[in-house]
Amino acid sequence: MLFLQITSAVTAVTLVILAMCMIPVLVELKKAAVSMQSAADLLQKEITPLVKELRDTVSDVQTVTSAAAANADGVNMLLCELGHAGHNIRMINKVLGIASDIVTNSSVYATGLKVATRYIVDRIVKSKIRG
Repeated sequence: MLFLQITSAVTAVTLVILAMCMIPVLVELKKAAVSMQSAADLLQKEITPLVKELRDTVSDVQTVTSAAAANADGVNMLLCELGHAGHNIRMINKVLGIASDIVTNSSVYATGLKVATRYIVDRIVKSKIRG
């Protein structure tokens, strides 16, 4: 019976130490998740002006295209402007891809954090009930 009491005490002490170590980690993980969410919100706010700029760029390309069609000497300028517009569109597409990856991954990290937290809490509660 003494052996069972000693092992129970050691287990209880271990769980208390584990809980004391996990609480700061979980707090920091929560802060990181909140920070990632605010960064995703900020990126979402930044995407709207980028889309407007993209629409303006497309409008400019259409204007340049119509002017170049009217003026045969402006064909070289048209090709140059189309190259710049394509570059701008690729850059905007790259930014949108990065933003969507961040938004997609932040929900996955938040979900994983919730599941892990619930699992740890359930394990601690079950061990306290048993112990």
